[in-house]
Amino acid sequence: MNDAGEAFTVTRKFRVTWRGVWLFAACLVFSVAGVALIVRGGAAVDTVLGVLAVLLFGGGGLLAASPMLSRRPVLVLDPAGVRVVAPWPRPVSDDLVVPWADIARIRAATQVVPHRGDTMLLHYLVFVPRDATDRALRPPVPWELSYAVRARPTWDRTIEEIVAEARRHRPDLVFEDRRLTRARPG
Repeated sequence: MNDAGEAFTVTRKFRVTWRGVWLFAACLVFSVAGVALIVRGGAAVDTVLGVLAVLLFGGGGLLAASPMLSRRPVLVLDPAGVRVVAPWPRPVSDDLVVPWADIARIRAATQVVPHRGDTMLLHYLVFVPRDATDRALRPPVPWELSYAVRARPTWDRTIEEIVAEARRHRPDLVFEDRRLTRARPG
């Protein structure tokens, strides 16, 4: 159990997947090809294409891997409230801080998304503010912080652990579990 002043953090665990390995290999190959074009010299077109390859595939690969490599937590729960951490490379000043008094409930919800001819379930943990209890879940977009955080299997804490910690700070906090285990038939 945490001390009264200690923060409860939710971070991502590093997990190697085949998709990630292939993405890394592709970025590495195209980045090396870009460096080779730059080093070879020759036509200006080759140099421009080389610089573009290094920027797009080297920089894009690092940006795609940054959430896994970053040491910043996803969520922080402390006596002051809930802090939804802005993803790297955004500054800490962009974090969304919600005091406990402003949270009406915590909701676990699922968004059903079409994916490759089937459906995929995306789970979210939503810290519903008092003025938005009836508003429908709107999934967050990467450039905009919101009260909803995508719950990922790579988190080091479960939703149940997060709710238990939130109730340590606000025992009267309502938890709504609206997660689906499979997509509803269309």
